[in-house]
Amino acid sequence: MADRKTILMQAMRGEITADEGANQLGISRRSFRDFQRRFLRQKLPGTEERVKAPVDQQVTVLRDRWGVAHIEAASMADCFTALGYAMAQDRLWQMDYMRRLAHGQLSEILGADYLGEDRLHRTIGLTRAAQGAASAMSDEVKMVLQSLGGGINAWMEAMGDRRCVEFDLLDYDPAPWTVVDSIAIWKWRWWMLTGRLSAVAVNEAAKRYLPPDLFDLFLTTEASEETIVPSDEPAGVGGYDTGIGSNNWVIGGERTANGKPVLATDPHNDVSMCRQWYQAQVRAPGMDAVGAFFLGTPGIYLGHTRDTAWGVTNHAASVRDLYVEDVSKGDENLYRDGDAWRPFVVEEQAIPVRDAAADVLVIRRSRRGPVVNEFVPAVGDGEQSVLSMRWIGSEATTGFEAMLGLMRSKNVAEVLDALAQWPMPILNFVFADSDGRLGYHVVGHVPTRRAGDFGFRDPDCEWGAPHAFDALPHLVDPERNWVATANNPPWGGRGPYLSLGAWSDGYRFRRIVARIEELETHTQESTGAIHADVVHGRGEDLGPVVAEIAMRAGNKRLRDLGELLRGWDGAYSVDSVAATVFTAFWEHWVRRVVRVRFPNHVAQLVVGRGGSVARCVLTGQALDWTPDDWDLDGEVHAALGDALDWLRRRVGPRKSQWRWGRLHTVTFRHPLSDGGALSKMFDVGPFESSGSTGTVRATGYNFGKLFEVGSLSTYRMVVDMSNPAQSMATAAGGQSGHPISPNYRIQSELWAADEYHPLLMDWEDIVGNLQSRLELNP
Repeated sequence: MADRKTILMQAMRGEITADEGANQLGISRRSFRDFQRRFLRQKLPGTEERVKAPVDQQVTVLRDRWGVAHIEAASMADCFTALGYAMAQDRLWQMDYMRRLAHGQLSEILGADYLGEDRLHRTIGLTRAAQGAASAMSDEVKMVLQSLGGGINAWMEAMGDRRCVEFDLLDYDPAPWTVVDSIAIWKWRWWMLTGRLSAVAVNEAAKRYLPPDLFDLFLTTEASEETIVPSDEPAGVGGYDTGIGSNNWVIGGERTANGKPVLATDPHNDVSMCRQWYQAQVRAPGMDAVGAFFLGTPGIYLGHTRDTAWGVTNHAASVRDLYVEDVSKGDENLYRDGDAWRPFVVEEQAIPVRDAAADVLVIRRSRRGPVVNEFVPAVGDGEQSVLSMRWIGSEATTGFEAMLGLMRSKNVAEVLDALAQWPMPILNFVFADSDGRLGYHVVGHVPTRRAGDFGFRDPDCEWGAPHAFDALPHLVDPERNWVATANNPPWGGRGPYLSLGAWSDGYRFRRIVARIEELETHTQESTGAIHADVVHGRGEDLGPVVAEIAMRAGNKRLRDLGELLRGWDGAYSVDSVAATVFTAFWEHWVRRVVRVRFPNHVAQLVVGRGGSVARCVLTGQALDWTPDDWDLDGEVHAALGDALDWLRRRVGPRKSQWRWGRLHTVTFRHPLSDGGALSKMFDVGPFESSGSTGTVRATGYNFGKLFEVGSLSTYRMVVDMSNPAQSMATAAGGQSGHPISPNYRIQSELWAADEYHPLLMDWEDIVGNLQSRLELNP
């Protein structure tokens, strides 16, 4: 007979029922469930632990009741060793998942469904880039990464049966942690924010199918051209934004109750990446900082010290180009490089696949970078050109020097010194200090370009050295006493190659500004409340337009929709039916407008960028887009009819079934989620969700899944610089990776309710909210 653990694993995987497992063990169903709970509970960190670890002096790790780890050490090396140990105790399987994601090794444990990601990440060469960066590290970064890895490995050596349950379910052991693993994960973060190969294809399609004036219209920001740095000049044409954005803002002391700046930040990512953050405080000589670490890495991405605070949004500057390689007609292994023909460098890799034969990947590289056709959507008919990619992230840098500088910073000047060392990703940083200063700066290596435009490029248009840090958009101590960013253009009239990027639709920025300006005096609480704002400018602006046209319809069903929209304020509250109707209309309207100029197979690719032209056509500002016989009322009525039929068919006939929150739900799914036993164990939710794409409470939806949330703010933080030790935060994906831990779910519930937990710094406050104590001894 199988042993007890094997039977338990079969039941947890759903291969047998709990009753069958109980029968095989000769115990009751209740006893079997108790056995499962004991098995899972013994994996949690103890409430009082003393362990041996590779430290020089004793290190204390306190976990507060929200699961946040607070580390105090006598040296930087010991501090990061303890961070690695605590992080691995809480999240080792997710860390292993992240490094496998970066290295292209997920198929080995999860099967062939993950081959697409593995092939992409191996082709772009994240491991290769990480190895290059590891060979060029500063001594301090090397020490920090080695210490972090040493702590991770110390936990792996000690954990025994306390390893995360996913290792038991998948029946494998994690390999020792290396410096390259941490760098590869960080490089993956860079790629996730800057890769966007489909965005290049969208721009190329627009360039091919549209005349210049309509091309500019198609790529113009939908809502507004207001820039982060105030400017009288227009922002210019932007590129396609995939929706991975963020918000941040800082309000100066002249507008706050306590007379010091208040900073807020919330990054937006795919819902599957909610568990990418690890909250911790690190205290060592010269450093006392708290915030969100990117899992498996040693730097606080969003956080604060006792004197400074910082938050980020994705700047989305173009730091990767696709080049059309001139391949020899006589030998497909040769490409033109200037006046010479050179052979592609060819590498073959075997990708292990769980329960299947290995997959063979052939990578070709030109001098500019790997050939990436496999991952770029086709933009036309027939044979596609060979496309190679150059990406700044391939350079031998990590940027951890900048993050360590931030974690030790005491004022805005030191923040700027740290940010000057930041290579990637390209971000909009806002920052503040306890002296009352505040500011904004674009950071990262934005390449200079001699020529070229959106879309695919000629190899002769390769970029040059990056722009100097001081030449990037920035604003320090602004006259209006606040600064905000929401992936909108940084400034206007500075030339196409410096400001070249992919901007959001502009509605979030407009709403943040309105919320900042509506109060004379802000507090930490009023600033945090802006994160929960659900008014969408598109609904505010266009809801009345659609309502008026609907009221002219001959069909009573459409007039009823017009009445519904007529009284709507554009708020995406959970109880709103109008929000659902307008969004269903908008999805059908954009598709209808885009297909005027693009063939169907290309329209499917570019529809996500169609908001600007769809708005202009609806409001009569884009007459050149449509044919002379275009009947605006008739087309709007047809789109409303399509939306109504879609709702009745997919949701139900009664308007009570169309509540936004009923359809717009968020579930935090685990990679092992299977819709059965594993989903029940690991998934959190569903929660009804307010907001939408384009609201400050950003919850992007999946139209094909009845508006289910596909992206969201994965972390929220608010810091009042009059008392940084009492800042507020919440991580959508929770803090613990152990499903039986209360810290697995509690922050997800806070996030869903738009609430926060205190992000503590003072030892007495932490002890007053103590969950567990860990001592690491030499």
